[in-house]
Amino acid sequence: MKLHHRVLALVLAVALAFSLTACSPKEIAQNMVLGVVRALGFTTADSEEEEATETMATAGGSIAFPEGFDTTSRANTLLQEGTLYISFNNIQGYNTDYFTAAGDSVTVTSYGSTDATKTSYDTYKVALWELSDDGKTTTYVKGSTIYFSVSSDETCYTYDISGLTPGKKYKATISFDSTVAYITGGMTVTGLTDDALVQTETDED
Repeated sequence: MKLHHRVLALVLAVALAFSLTACSPKEIAQNMVLGVVRALGFTTADSEEEEATETMATAGGSIAFPEGFDTTSRANTLLQEGTLYISFNNIQGYNTDYFTAAGDSVTVTSYGSTDATKTSYDTYKVALWELSDDGKTTTYVKGSTIYFSVSSDETCYTYDISGLTPGKKYKATISFDSTVAYITGGMTVTGLTDDALVQTETDED
């Protein structure tokens, strides 16, 4: 499709979005930018945003934080007996420290809530990244982006992420696409060794 035709199609799509969506103006603007970028071919094939389909976690599982675990701070983690416990409050993005996979898969269980009056987004994402042996670079684990449904009653959702290498170090990223609302909840990643976490920069919006 010629460029001017693609731009015209985008303009019409945006106009329709304004008339039909319940999103805030900020979210509409965000979606406009994403649409223009994708339509003009400026996306990266290696990005976790480019998964062919949205893989949804299924309802099930439960989370019981260890006694004394602080769930009130912006983000907190604890590795205990092969399970990484994570709590997060009012975030849009967060990176855990690196943990070590015990086998070729891990199980992610999570619940999360948001202010539905501020956003139409009803899912948040979890993805895994692998640390290189020299500790200098990270690589997205293809196919590891999992969508978790937002709930208002701490309903848990769970998913087994496979394709990992036992003994390798990975981090989990939590992201919420809304630009005006935040996600609060808890998460566990099981199937880990008890090797000490390796610190990484933590991204929080």
